[in-house]
Amino acid sequence: MDSQFLNSDIVTKKIDNSSRTNDNFAMYSIPEKKIPAHFLENAQHQNVQVIREGQLFGRYMIQGELGRGGMGVVYKAMDTQLKRTVALKVILKGNSNDIKRFIRESSAMAQLEHNNIVKLYEFGTTPQPFFTMEYIEGFTLADLIKEKKVKPLFLLDLMIKVCDALAHAHKNNILHRDIKPSNIIITNKGEPKVMDFGVAKISNTTEKSLSKTGDVLGTILYMAPEHIDGKASEKSDIYSLGATIYESLTYRNVFQGDSHYNILFQILHNDPIPPRELNPNISPYFEAVCLKCMAKKEDKRYENFKQLTRELRNLKNHKPIIAKTYNTFDVFHSFVAKHKLFFALVAFFMVVLLAFSFFLLVAWRNTHQARLVAEKTTQRIQQEKARTKDTLNKVMDVLKYSTTEYPSLQKDKKFAQLFSRIFKDVEKYEGEENWNFIKGYIKSIEGDQQKSLEYFSKQIQKTPGSFLAYYNRGLHYQDLKQYKKALADYNKAVAIQPNDYQVLNNRGLVYLQQKHYDKALLDFNKVLSIKPDYTPAYNNRGLIFLQQQNYDKALVNFNKAIAINPNYNNAHSNNNAYNHRGIVYLQQKRYDKALADFDKAIAINPNFSDAYYNRGFIYLQQKKYGKALLNFNKAIAINPNFFDAYYNRGFFYMQQKIYDKALLDFNKTIAIDPYDFESYEQRGNIYQKLKLYDKALRDFNNAIAINSNSSRTYYNRANLYREQEQYDNAIADYNKAIAIDAKNLDAYYNCGSLYLKLEKYELAITYLQKVTSASPNIWQPYHKIHLCYKAMGQNKKAQYYLQQANKLKKSQ
Repeated sequence: MDSQFLNSDIVTKKIDNSSRTNDNFAMYSIPEKKIPAHFLENAQHQNVQVIREGQLFGRYMIQGELGRGGMGVVYKAMDTQLKRTVALKVILKGNSNDIKRFIRESSAMAQLEHNNIVKLYEFGTTPQPFFTMEYIEGFTLADLIKEKKVKPLFLLDLMIKVCDALAHAHKNNILHRDIKPSNIIITNKGEPKVMDFGVAKISNTTEKSLSKTGDVLGTILYMAPEHIDGKASEKSDIYSLGATIYESLTYRNVFQGDSHYNILFQILHNDPIPPRELNPNISPYFEAVCLKCMAKKEDKRYENFKQLTRELRNLKNHKPIIAKTYNTFDVFHSFVAKHKLFFALVAFFMVVLLAFSFFLLVAWRNTHQARLVAEKTTQRIQQEKARTKDTLNKVMDVLKYSTTEYPSLQKDKKFAQLFSRIFKDVEKYEGEENWNFIKGYIKSIEGDQQKSLEYFSKQIQKTPGSFLAYYNRGLHYQDLKQYKKALADYNKAVAIQPNDYQVLNNRGLVYLQQKHYDKALLDFNKVLSIKPDYTPAYNNRGLIFLQQQNYDKALVNFNKAIAINPNYNNAHSNNNAYNHRGIVYLQQKRYDKALADFDKAIAINPNFSDAYYNRGFIYLQQKKYGKALLNFNKAIAINPNFFDAYYNRGFFYMQQKIYDKALLDFNKTIAIDPYDFESYEQRGNIYQKLKLYDKALRDFNNAIAINSNSSRTYYNRANLYREQEQYDNAIADYNKAIAIDAKNLDAYYNCGSLYLKLEKYELAITYLQKVTSASPNIWQPYHKIHLCYKAMGQNKKAQYYLQQANKLKKSQ
């Protein structure tokens, strides 16, 4: 790049305070990211462009409409720059769910490169969100089924290739979730290609149940039972493929119905009609494979598409297969399984009848004796119940005293588990006594937050003035990040006991999380007026000043916390005054002091991932790369989802030109946070260095779609366009970068250099003089201005700028 003499166009994640004010270092967990509201709002209210044949859409000439659905329209188009025919998909309407789904589809396709999966070419946002993919001349499997022209051997070959493609998708952790005949397109040469990843998902994320929400993500006719319940897995795609094979063999859907709910009920509760009952000419072995794919229980299906591919190849080559052919016994077994409640009841009543007959014979002889025994037994049970109740109440008294007087028991999970065993007995026997608070407290130690919340709520219902119940329930809401509920409970607790320093400290932490710094400061000050030697309050007050970049006051408070308790460490929240003071020193570039504090934090807590990360960050600044790498690796080993550690390790690998490892780390950050625009930007920089321009452009476009106010991202995309000699696009992006950040001298310099190359000398001089005005001690822009004047024949000015350039170059 021409601009290497200026600030690097790629910066570490944590140096740019403006982009991540509250995540400069690992003080808190990373908040959930979302697509920026302005992007969704703009898309939601924009007038969707009506596109017609012969019209230009960006650089694409529309040649006709291929199809449309609820979310988007697909056009046949010509890429006027690359001179190739593409399929152009444009979003049809702009609500946030559609945009997320649109980005998810392009992201899923972008990760997949397989001969039998439609390739993605480009993703963009202007003039409206779109992406392009390879254009296929051919027909869908649904077309063949409609014309009843599916030959078994052709279908078998087709399914082998489709299974191989879906195995590739699953290997990359992507579920298709909408496999059906219309999403399998066949080229004129007979090659199948899987398309439409519009409802694809990453396999380790969650979704809501269809049966609860009514949302249709996929096509109901091909959905597996667990997919309907919102628990789609790899085996759900296997079920859908089985339904596709079924329809190809029988020319009818697996289940027939006049409504969605009727079909949903059949999928969940009915077995499909065996294909050979509809068409006796179907191979019994092909039928067996098809039915195994569609087994109701996931563990009865094939393990994965790799196994299914091998099964289909064995079927083709007349080798043994895993699936068993369907016979009369299977029909009976299926009937029993479907009506097992009925058969179980029949068996139960037969046993009961026999037992009743036997006991009736005995009972008529012993009626009087049994009545006397029953009366004595009832009396004895009542006596035992009274004694048990008294004993349990004594045990609960002991439990309450123990947890109050011995703080070590408050963290003893085993102790809590042992006592929680008697809670059912307490609930069975307790009368007027109210043990809900102590039960909630024990459940909280045990880690059962929901049950604990339930007990504390019962305590509050019975005793509205219970300070401890409000306090502990607020603590649980705080742990669950339900800050409004936590504040409501803490406010109630403060109203009951205004001078309890612990509830004031916790309320201050909630205000701190919500960035209500003035309110947080009032609470911490009140705590210290009540208890002047309370270490957490000094530590927390220091965090306020740290976030406000008031480093002197932050140091005063962290020093005080350490002076009171040198070994203070709250393992529950990873609060450690040494770590926080180290961050202050790091911000002040006092690296030796920062390292000493991070070392101390690790000595107190050897599993403190944040301290390892922060220490690695210092080593990265000091160019002690080996030590930086060791610390980032340690942080990731402790916390495998540590976003910032992956990001900075990836940046280190990128600086060292170890691009394969850098790509792995940025792939991981995108998997952790799919809406982090900086991760897409850095991965785009790597692809550009590897000359993978399509992938680089796709990542820069994704970054801009997520955050359209990043000057650096437009600057990097401009450099990519310039490298590809797309000069108009490059100039447009340089100007966009400058419009966002007028201090982006790199953009001025590179744009001026490009105008020089294009022999637009006046424009080149205008941009280059912006650089010399802001940074007069850099020789390169003077030299390029000299070249402009020289080309214009203004030799006197050319000579002046040449002298300035040589003078500055010599001094450097």
